Amino acid sequence: MMKTTLAAALALTLAAGSAMAEFKDFTVNGELVTKAMQESVASDALANNPNAQMMISNPGFEQQVKDMIVEYKVMGRYARKQGIDKEEAVKQEVATMTDMILMKHAVNAYLKKNPVTEDQIKAEYAKEQKRWGDQEYRVRHILVKTQDEAKALIDQISKGSSFAKLAAEKSLDTQSKDVGGILDWTSASVYTGDLSRAVMSLKKGEVAKAPVQSPAGWHVVKVEDVRKAQLFPKYEERKEELRHLLMQRKVQAFIHEQVLGAVVEDVKK
Repeated sequence: MMKTTLAAALALTLAAGSAMAEFKDFTVNGELVTKAMQESVASDALANNPNAQMMISNPGFEQQVKDMIVEYKVMGRYARKQGIDKEEAVKQEVATMTDMILMKHAVNAYLKKNPVTEDQIKAEYAKEQKRWGDQEYRVRHILVKTQDEAKALIDQISKGSSFAKLAAEKSLDTQSKDVGGILDWTSASVYTGDLSRAVMSLKKGEVAKAPVQSPAGWHVVKVEDVRKAQLFPKYEERKEELRHLLMQRKVQAFIHEQVLGAVVEDVKK
């Protein structure tokens, strides 16, 4: 493989984890590349790689980072010798990239001063747990296009027709029709507004007396079974995801606050 493919493949190949890497200072044409610079490059690559943890043991991690930086330095020097850095389009792009880098460091500085606390994570977990509820439902449904179709099916079921058989014959939900319209155990909160309320209003074995509308169409709904909640994740399982979620919220609010103070105007020609 040619070395010039390293930069393009970085997101996949640099997934060894900067915490395990042992970077060492080196020079390129006499220009010093410090350990800190290498760690910064590696950190940025890993932050944008969803498979970073899976590929943490990549034995070639440090060399991949080094090779990529060498490419940047060598080609950057070449471009300057050719006067490419003086071109107006290049200056504009460099200015944009500089703003993006400054934005990243501004956000990092903000998060350092305003970290997500354990209490905030626990509070968010409690909200999610409350939304999930203390019961889970095994729902059976038939999805059709119109309200009249759904009403006709409810009438047939009330007269003794098999819900499962009608689901197999009539439902537009291809994932559940072959199993009689049955859905996996879950919280009622997972369903959209009217569906969620309909499920919570029914007792075990009951069929909703009226069709329920959702963005997908009209539903005939039956609660097959009800049990105490079992599927909501434990705090430790959810903790890091919630930390990242709260960090994202903080960052979005911080950026939004700064943007509100900006004067943005179209240039009149």
